[in-house]
Amino acid sequence: MARLGLPNIDIEFTQKAVTAVQRSERGILAIIVKDDKATGVTKFVYRRATDVNKSDYLTESNYTDIQRAFNVAVNKVYVFRCNATTEAKDVVKELEKVRYNYVCTNDTNYQSGLATYVKQFNADNPGHKVVAVVANVETKPDSKYVINIKGTGGTLVEGGTVTAASYTIRVASTLANLPMNRSLTYYVFGELASWDDSYIEDGKDINYWIDNGWLTLINDDEEVKCGRAVNSLTTFTGTDTEDMSHIIIVESMNMILEDIYTTFKDYYVGKYKNTLSNQRLFISSVNTYFRQLAASEILDPDYDNHCDVDATAQRNAWTAIGKSEAEDWDDNKVIHMPFRTNVFIAGDCKIADCIEDLKFVIALA
Repeated sequence: MARLGLPNIDIEFTQKAVTAVQRSERGILAIIVKDDKATGVTKFVYRRATDVNKSDYLTESNYTDIQRAFNVAVNKVYVFRCNATTEAKDVVKELEKVRYNYVCTNDTNYQSGLATYVKQFNADNPGHKVVAVVANVETKPDSKYVINIKGTGGTLVEGGTVTAASYTIRVASTLANLPMNRSLTYYVFGELASWDDSYIEDGKDINYWIDNGWLTLINDDEEVKCGRAVNSLTTFTGTDTEDMSHIIIVESMNMILEDIYTTFKDYYVGKYKNTLSNQRLFISSVNTYFRQLAASEILDPDYDNHCDVDATAQRNAWTAIGKSEAEDWDDNKVIHMPFRTNVFIAGDCKIADCIEDLKFVIALA
């Protein structure tokens, strides 16, 4: 019976891998705005700029900021409108009823609170990760799930100015709909004439701020571009490595994690006996998924991307319940001894980053 159902997992993984780049262009953005028209929290769903009704916002800048999300071709935008007295827990309650990839707010006073919330949300949710785009949070978020924009704001080509908090909407919308084979590094924000860089001073050049976890917008050749596309992660460990400070790496990680988690939950949990043969079929499907991601250059095609039963974790599970002889089992014996309802799998893969740096040495005769 198990073997009749398992090909569905292969099909699901194949579809997810083949459509990975296209799906990365169809991210969902959640925006929180405070508006005097709000009573409680009201959710709006938009797919195009013309969906936004100006009469729903008494604060004109809210309407303008939301419109800026549609400077790129977006998939879906959720706007949560609340008032100044709305408690954060009420906003969170509504926010967690929907599924989204990026979240931001144009409220200057809520930047730090949003960063804190997103860090906790990701700690509590193993199968779905979200990323916050905030501005000028001085207490380092130090998280791969928080992108922290530097600078007070910019001037617009059409005239006028925009605050950094308001511009988080534009940056978050761009990230939510940027294909996974394209980095935000050197992305041109065409509507900007300039961006504040007064924070650059002696001893604190642009590289200093990037290295300290800030997303910078740079004035370059009469254009405003994104500097190196990094998040706020600056403390590197064995699990949060330096390459995870790159936005495109985390974007790929989040997609792979969610694809595997949801496919396992939807097609496997409760449907099959926990035997090595059934584990092997699932592992084979994941490895096929990895190969297809490598073909799309989301994973490095020159790396041995693979997963298998985690013999160490499985052995530890047996010894933890008092089966001391498991310490003497070789890996083959351990692998053939599935533990209760648990499936222990270890993967090794290399996500492909984008080309951003060049060192070209030319020897002249």
